[in-house]
Amino acid sequence: MKEKSMWKEIVNRGKWVIIFLVALLFSQLPLALSYFLTSRRFPLLQSGLLVGALSLVVLTVFIIGARKTQLASFNFSFFRAKDLARLGLSYLVIICSNILGSILLQLSNETTTSNQSQINDMVQNSSLISSFFLLALLAPICEEILCRGIVPKKIFRGKENLGFVVGTIVFALLHQPSNLPSLLIYGGMSIVLSWTAYKTQRLEMSILLHMIVNGVAFCLLALVVIMSRTLGISV
Repeated sequence: MKEKSMWKEIVNRGKWVIIFLVALLFSQLPLALSYFLTSRRFPLLQSGLLVGALSLVVLTVFIIGARKTQLASFNFSFFRAKDLARLGLSYLVIICSNILGSILLQLSNETTTSNQSQINDMVQNSSLISSFFLLALLAPICEEILCRGIVPKKIFRGKENLGFVVGTIVFALLHQPSNLPSLLIYGGMSIVLSWTAYKTQRLEMSILLHMIVNGVAFCLLALVVIMSRTLGISV
């Protein structure tokens, strides 16, 4: 009986590993569509609307899935003033790790991480509408559900502490760190996001924090792109 229960548990965890991998691939569909439309020089407005529509489909599936599996309720009635302070402090810690990582990059004669370089190119060459959906909405929600939801709560159910550690590592690796400074940037961000989700036991909190980080970055990049496109300023 005990052996049967053990195999059942193994099969259940294996099922969630498969769900994780399928969901990860599914979350990349809007990004793949964006790259495809950009390579075909599709009009920016229509490209943005298409990517935005597909992003909404992906987000709907993720949110419904998270609610049904009780990973997150997306009911923010729990939110209090102290949570706003927590988000602000956590954001500052992430910024500090990014600054330290950027300084180390400069000392290594590099200007940015490979992942950030890809993001810069995407925002520069594609629609700002699609970039907003991909960076400010899709990435925070999908990545948090995957790394701070499925990994610790489902794959490592009963060993959530270990699961949060593994989820932290997976998140950092998904951002393709190629050297120590980039590992510090994405690893530091991942640690803060995991700590936020673990400490509050609310996946919504790490999603909000992730949205703030990516949202601010998107706004700065969008401003640069708008200046470049409309004012002819070289950046």
